[in-house]
Amino acid sequence: MLLDELIAVIEVLKRRIADHGPTLGVNETRTRMALIDPLLQVLGWDTTHPSIVIPEYDVSGRKADYALLDQKRRPSATVEAKRLGESLDSHLGQMINNSNLVGVEYAGITDGDQWQLYEVFRCGTLEDRQLLSVRISESPSYLIALKLLLLWRPNLTSDQVELASKPIAVPPTIDGPVPPVSDSIDWAPLSKFVAHRTTHLPELIRFPDGSEHPLPAWNSLVLLTVEWLWSMGLLTTGNLSDFSSKARHLVYTEAIHPSGKQFFNPKPIAGTSVVVEANLSKFNSLKRTKDLLSGCGQDLSRVHLGVRRT
Repeated sequence: MLLDELIAVIEVLKRRIADHGPTLGVNETRTRMALIDPLLQVLGWDTTHPSIVIPEYDVSGRKADYALLDQKRRPSATVEAKRLGESLDSHLGQMINNSNLVGVEYAGITDGDQWQLYEVFRCGTLEDRQLLSVRISESPSYLIALKLLLLWRPNLTSDQVELASKPIAVPPTIDGPVPPVSDSIDWAPLSKFVAHRTTHLPELIRFPDGSEHPLPAWNSLVLLTVEWLWSMGLLTTGNLSDFSSKARHLVYTEAIHPSGKQFFNPKPIAGTSVVVEANLSKFNSLKRTKDLLSGCGQDLSRVHLGVRRT
């Protein structure tokens, strides 16, 4: 699934930038091999295939590092590559002008961390013409992925590019598709979050370690909390019974309640040996999430829910 694969690659690139930034910033070649090519590949731009990408493409007497080709093998976009950490601003005007001269509709530039894309033929300032600006090292991976779908090959080669605020390839997750996400998020501590009949599903949950996860459904609160607590060693097979009643399990090693009944909506948690009973209402999802975190010694004021700002 594209979004899952894209997020996984972004996580790898984040680690490479953090762990090897000075080395990758020595020259453009290192940046391209370690940071730029892997991202283009996962977005459908096979940099080794001459009918998909032409390296060192002639643009008005100079070379563009990449020409991304459409189905008729005409450039949909050119991409300039710079070494990691190099300023992009001084190259923007010339890059767009060169693409304009050869009739290429989109022009991109990147240092492997920051990615920018411009609409070449639009009138206005550079800011007016900018379609994409994202920095991999500074934003949550899923937000970066949604924005970078603008560069997805079937999108960029289509007649009408869909902006990143309207992702066109969002695969299902635990309980359904990830909703479009806005940067305009307000964070509320879980300790003060109360659900009412008209309360909308939050966009995100942020755990005390800073990790953030999209919430496709209310019961995802419980599923993601179980996954996080297990990964931190706070929830184990030894304390699962703390979250069970005489008749019902919330999370257990088998999808069978103490009463002998099967789980109505069993959800195995990847990377663990447990199953969650996900047959939960909005109110039960919130209560069970708080019970799980508190029962594992976590301060609810350090867990936050992200709500779209209206």
